[in-house]
Formats: sequence, structure tokens, C-alpha cells
Amino acid sequence: MHKPMVGVLLGTLAVSWPTSTLAQTAAPPLTFRAALELAMARNLDLAAARRGRAIREAQVRAAGQYPNPEFSFEATRDTPHETVSFGVPLEITKRSRRIDLAREELTLADVDERSALRTLRRDVRLAFYGLVTADERTRLADEVVAVAERVRQVAQARYDEGAAPRLDVMAAELAVGRARADADLARSARDAARADLNGLLDQPPGQALSVAGDAAEAPPAPTADRLMALAAASNPDLLMVEREVAIEERRVSLLRAERVPTPLVSFGAVLDAPGEFNAGAFGGISFSIPLFSRNQGEIAASQATISQIRIRRDAIRRSLEAAVFGALARMEAWRRQVDTYRRTLVPTATALQALAEESYQLGRNPLLAVLEAQRALRDLKREYLQALLDFQTAVADLEEVVGGPIE
Repeated sequence: MHKPMVGVLLGTLAVSWPTSTLAQTAAPPLTFRAALELAMARNLDLAAARRGRAIREAQVRAAGQYPNPEFSFEATRDTPHETVSFGVPLEITKRSRRIDLAREELTLADVDERSALRTLRRDVRLAFYGLVTADERTRLADEVVAVAERVRQVAQARYDEGAAPRLDVMAAELAVGRARADADLARSARDAARADLNGLLDQPPGQALSVAGDAAEAPPAPTADRLMALAAASNPDLLMVEREVAIEERRVSLLRAERVPTPLVSFGAVLDAPGEFNAGAFGGISFSIPLFSRNQGEIAASQATISQIRIRRDAIRRSLEAAVFGALARMEAWRRQVDTYRRTLVPTATALQALAEESYQLGRNPLLAVLEAQRALRDLKREYLQALLDFQTAVADLEEVVGGPIE
């Protein structure tokens, strides 16, 4: 009986990581790429970030508005009795500078969307492969239950034949109970992982969801230099400080333009001056004299802010270099670890468990050796699944540093 079991377990490891499918849904299983595309279309946090563009576009329109004209009417007992006047402020370059500043701030909408997309990509990767490994934990837990029940049957048969003590039967029954408890826990963990992914897809937490993927797969990582080039072009933190520098430069330009006075051209009429005239026109111009306040403090503050942001930008670049190097090293280390588990450790432990079971059937080994082999195989597979999750976490960390996919 052990040979079919060995074939099933070894076959599981020889092929790619198994597809997890729920029986209650007829929908095709989601791949990681399909899940990410679905999240990009449905995720509410990303949708909220995208709505920020409309706000900044409205700010551009507001910056382009002309100042309103002024109107005044006076009625007095003195002559002339009525005065009507209109005043039109004439801005010189200020409107265009305001528009330039608002358009520069509009680019922050793209950075905000990139940042939200980066967070979403990481969350989807971790949730998707968390569900993949949760499916595998459930399947492996069911297999452990099946093996434990088979060992119990063997122990019972040997006890009935008088070849084994009652203690073996009790120990085997205890192993079955533990295996069933682990299987229940694995199914509960699977439900939690499914709820996490459904939440990112804007679906009810209990909605049936099936996924297909290999947690050991990931695109081959480029070189560190290539990753740094990708980070320089895509990392939202770096893009944000670069936009902040450009925005402050535009703000300095606007502050300098505001030092030029805005003339107020006025014209109107005076009415009802008995004995002199019935109506008369007048015109004039007025403006403030920039004698004391010329935005000196505001300009100095903006220039100091530019210097500070440039230093912060250099610090972020240096941090990115270290982060890229570290994330790449961790990803490759976990890739090798996963490969070792898949090619060597798990197949060896599977074969040892099968041999221990066969030896017990033949009366060559005690039941304790079988149970110990089962525990070793179970623990090793749990370590393997955790290594898969750690590998995908390392990939997510690298993508987060780069600011996009590493493909």
C-alpha cells in the first residue's frame, strides 16, 4: 500500500505547485496575473487614488480663473450726487505662473496612483500566494489524515494478530486525532486567506474563489544595475521628491511674479451735479507699491525647501541602492532554499516515511518509528510551504522597492 502513496507524493513534487480549486464554483481558477488585473479594475483604494486626478485638474482650472472686476455705487448729498465706477485688475504673468504651478501639482496624481498600485500589487501577491499555499496546506493535511488512518488500520490488524501491543493502536488513534485537528485548522486558515484576497478584489469575504499558481515561480530577477534603473524610473518615493522639487521651483517663480503690482484700471461716471453737469466720465489706475513686502521671506523659505528636498532625494537614492541589493539577495536566497526543499529534502523525507511504514507492516520497526517519520515529513512540508511564502514575500519586497514588476 505504501508504493501508491509514495508515487502520489513524489509526483506532487515533480510537477509544478498544484492548482487549488474549490468544488463549489464552476468559474475557472484565477492566475496571479488575472487576480492582479481584477484587483486593478475593482479595488476601492486604487479607485480612490485615481479620483485624486479630478481634484487636481479642478485646481488647474481654479488657477486659471481671472480676478473678478469691482463695481461701486455711491450716493451723497454733495454734488455730484451719484458716482458709478468699475475696476478691472490686470494681472501681469501671475495667472500663467499659477497655472504652471497647478499643472506641476497635477503630476502628483500620477505619483499617488503609482503608490497605490505598488501597495495593491504587493497585497495581491501576498494574498494570492497565501491562498495557494493555504490550499496546499489543506491538501497535505488531508493526506496526513489518510496516512494516519492507514497506519491505524495496520496497527489494529497487527494487534488482532497478536503481533503488536494495544499501545500501538492507541498511539495510532492519537495520531489520527491530531491529524484531523490539523486538517480543521488548515481549512479555517484557507477560509481566512480566501477572505483576504476577496477583500482586495472587492468581493464578499465568503465568496467562492479558486486560484491556480506555483508559489515557487517568479520572473528571473534582472541585475542590480538594471533594478536600480527601474527603481529610478518607477519608485513612487523617489518620483514624489522629484515632483516636489519641480513644484517648489514653480512656487518660487509665482512668488517672484507676485512682487509685480497688479494695476487696477478703473472707469466710471459721476452723475447729477446741478448747475455744472448731468453726467461726466472719469478713469484712473491704482496699484500697491511693493516698498516693504516683496515676498522675500516666502521666496527664501521655498528656496530652503528646495535644498532640503534635494538632499532628501539623494538620501532616498542611497537607501534605494541598499534596499535593492538587500531585497535581491533575499529573493535569490529564498529561491535556492525552495529549490533545495523541492528537489532534495521533501522527496527524501517522503521516501523515509514510506520505508518506515513498510518496515512496520513487516514487523521490523516499532510504531514509534512510523509516527516519528510522519511527524518529520509533516514538519518538513510545513517548512517548505513557509519557505514558499517567504520567497513570495521577498519578491513582493523587491517589487515594492522597484515600484513595479521586476519582469
